[in-house]
Amino acid sequence: MNRKIRGLFNWTLSKLYPTDEIKAEMLSTFRYGVLYFIALLYWELLLRSQIGFKDMTFYFIFFLPSIAMFLATLTGWFKNKLLGNRIVTPIVMVLPFAFYVSQLVYYRIFGSLFSVSMMGVGGDAMKDFGWALWDTIKDSVLWIILCLLPVLAAIAYAYCAPKKIFKGFSLKMHVVSLCKAVVLWLLAVLMLLPFGTGDFSPYHAYSSSLIDTDTASSRLGVLTNSVVELGYKLFGGSDKEENTLVIPDAPEEPSIDTTPNVIDGLDFAKLKLATTDAGKQKLCDYFAALSGTNKNEYTGSMKDYNLIYICAEAFSCYAIDKTVTPTLYKMSQGGIVLNNFYNSFKNTTTNGEYAFMTGLWPDVSRVANANSSAGSFVQSKTKLLPFSLGHMFEGNGIKTHAFHNFRGYYYQRNKTHPNLGYTSLKFMGQGMNFTSSWPSSDLEMMEQSIDDYINQDQFHAYYMTFSGHGPYSNANPIAVKNYNTVNELLGERELTWGAKYYLAANYELEKAMTYLLDRLETAGKLDKTMIVIIGDHYPYYLADNHLNSLAGKTLEGNFEKYKSSCIMYCPGIERVEIDQPVCNVDILPTVLNLWGMNYDSRLLPGTDIFSNNTHIAMLYNKSFVTEYVKYNAQTGAAEWLPTADRLTDDEKQKHLDYCVAVTKSRYSASLDIMNEDFYRFVMDNIEVKAPEDISSNESTIGQ
Repeated sequence: MNRKIRGLFNWTLSKLYPTDEIKAEMLSTFRYGVLYFIALLYWELLLRSQIGFKDMTFYFIFFLPSIAMFLATLTGWFKNKLLGNRIVTPIVMVLPFAFYVSQLVYYRIFGSLFSVSMMGVGGDAMKDFGWALWDTIKDSVLWIILCLLPVLAAIAYAYCAPKKIFKGFSLKMHVVSLCKAVVLWLLAVLMLLPFGTGDFSPYHAYSSSLIDTDTASSRLGVLTNSVVELGYKLFGGSDKEENTLVIPDAPEEPSIDTTPNVIDGLDFAKLKLATTDAGKQKLCDYFAALSGTNKNEYTGSMKDYNLIYICAEAFSCYAIDKTVTPTLYKMSQGGIVLNNFYNSFKNTTTNGEYAFMTGLWPDVSRVANANSSAGSFVQSKTKLLPFSLGHMFEGNGIKTHAFHNFRGYYYQRNKTHPNLGYTSLKFMGQGMNFTSSWPSSDLEMMEQSIDDYINQDQFHAYYMTFSGHGPYSNANPIAVKNYNTVNELLGERELTWGAKYYLAANYELEKAMTYLLDRLETAGKLDKTMIVIIGDHYPYYLADNHLNSLAGKTLEGNFEKYKSSCIMYCPGIERVEIDQPVCNVDILPTVLNLWGMNYDSRLLPGTDIFSNNTHIAMLYNKSFVTEYVKYNAQTGAAEWLPTADRLTDDEKQKHLDYCVAVTKSRYSASLDIMNEDFYRFVMDNIEVKAPEDISSNESTIGQ
């Protein structure tokens, strides 16, 4: 008996005190982990030196040991083959090197970091952005060389370090190392908790599925955030707390003697009884609590007017110049003038176009489009969108047209636009041909399209332009074509070369608008036509120094880049100025109100600009501007404007809390509307008839 006890005791000691071989293996994995940790820290800081340290936090350091230990598990597989391990070590080091280089190149092309969920669109993007890819790589050679240093150090370490370091280790030790990586990751998560769990805490950045990639990366680190996004991609996840639609108490607003802009017979309390689906019931509760916007003196004032709706590539207020683009300048000063317009999006055309055309917020979260090839717009192609202008005008017997001077398959516009009610479509190679393909001419598109509708008694046409696309250099054939003209028009005005090329690219839009106005005036249609022009995003291709050159000042803060222009030009109406903050999703409900369309303002997250409701210009990351405050959702900082001086501290806090809750709920409601196909559910269960089933809607492409 004593012998058995002694044997058990000795066996226990052997496990508590590992052999020299096990100690050597543990030391080896530790060395690998330290090597990768130093490299990851170097790359993270190096990338930040290029994209900016603003809003960056130190919490990413918590997760690097776990990732480094995981990389260590990929090494040392060759137990008795020193050469094999010496080769594997640099190869493993290449993996994060490729990741960080890819992130930099993507950032320099698109102005943001790429999310794991958007990797599905990479094939299409690289096929059409290939020229930009190679130009960007050439411009980033020095940075890529700096990125290579850890790889070169790993190669030197592999062949100069003592041979015993590369003897490899057992499968058991690989399992132990993997377990260590998991434990280190869990410890990192726990280390976030003392810093809070609120909206601006590092734990929120880790756990929230609705946070965007750029914001999460600034708090957690670029690689850590991508690991979290990969987890969502592979295993899914939910964020029930954030997806809960908060119904805040609205500030008291002065009552006006008008009726609400809602659909008669649409009772959400009764509608809730028509389903057992929890998601639809949640939306019914949310919309039932909203009052929407009231009709006003402008309701239906443009009922008999024509509408030309233009989403202009990278268009901004800096494309408007009294000397260089006089037509755009004239248009910006007539009709409805929005003095406080913010373009909500930093990049990705399909998101800005989607918001402009549907009035809904696209999914820009870290888990966006996990089951789709490209964005919310593509996901919407099978969903009912009854409030789109195509359906609204077609429902009134007015034929609708949509045009884009690039290929119809890109972002699947050949499928999304018929779903919006546009029955006549033309794209590059489908009804239109162009002298250059990337980018192509807006003027040539206008010349090949206007005769399709100008002779109609009343018409609605939608355009997605292309000439304003980057790069803003001699690699852009449109910019090159117009560069000398722009240079002459600038005279002695000094601008950087990038600023000049940006104006040269947008000069093609200027020519297109000049041609459009001339044709409308000749046809006697100009005074009865409103032309709405909005940018899909700010010109992310334009480096800060060139953008500052155009602006004539240094653009700072979270909002100045997004301050832009939305043209609502109609020479046949009296000029109206709007000083309230306005953003992309506000334009559709405004147009629907102007044309007196039968829509329900509760079901759109935007606000009619003529309403007396609280106006919130929201950015993609849920930052916002109101009459009183600029709120940075990345930091939680509120910058109170001079107009807020008349508010008490208590009133300021109530206003801020209300607007924060509203922006979150409007964003979540937009996503839920699309995910639940909620508009179809609504239209199928009220007295008002829905438009024809989208699947049977035929379009005449290229006619």
